[in-house]
Amino acid sequence: MEKAVFYPFLLFVFSITMVAGWIPTIRIWSQETFRAVVSFCAGVLLGAVFFHMLPQISPVLGEQVGFPIMLGFFTIFILEKFIMVHPCEEGECDYHSMGMAACVGIGFHSLLDGVAIGAGSLMNLSLVIILAVTIHKVPAALALSGILVKGGEYSREKILLSMFIFSLTTPIGAILSVLLLQGMDDHLVAVALGFSAGTFLFISIGDLLPTVYEEHHKGYRNLVCMGLGILLMVLSKGIF
Repeated sequence: MEKAVFYPFLLFVFSITMVAGWIPTIRIWSQETFRAVVSFCAGVLLGAVFFHMLPQISPVLGEQVGFPIMLGFFTIFILEKFIMVHPCEEGECDYHSMGMAACVGIGFHSLLDGVAIGAGSLMNLSLVIILAVTIHKVPAALALSGILVKGGEYSREKILLSMFIFSLTTPIGAILSVLLLQGMDDHLVAVALGFSAGTFLFISIGDLLPTVYEEHHKGYRNLVCMGLGILLMVLSKGIF
């Protein structure tokens, strides 16, 4: 992707994340709406992995395709379960104190989203990855900002500053990954994209999918929303 197009898209990712983080300072979304959004995000991430990322990297990596995917999957697993405070994208969460380790962990998570965008741009998947990352970051920003609002320990200005930093880390990660990977062997770029696919898999399976079936009353709506997310990625194959 040309720089003239790449950087405006990064600005788009930043702006959408900031807007999503700003919403809870004004009004907290209902659990029903939040579950529908998260279910749609789960479908988008799964569709991005299986219909875009894997078909792109499999011819390059061959039988080794599973290694970077597994590494990315377990990196996020360890990061979320043992290092950082979970951003509670399932929608139900008590307030957690945001320690330094948690802030570092969440920031690193966002940097990995940027790596996905950067690696994808070098393998002609930039628009698909940007779409998947942007949609995923909406509930993440809503949840993170909502946690800070519910905690009552931060002013609105400090919450917005935290969201500014959170929103900025993904574009920074994208720019750094492009600078590091540009001109390198296609195999290394495919490994980076495979690693990103693994992180997407864990986010969708470990963080988002539980939302689809946690509400038994009219839970089919969440399933439909997830299906729409997958369908969007299927249809986008003929566009991106």
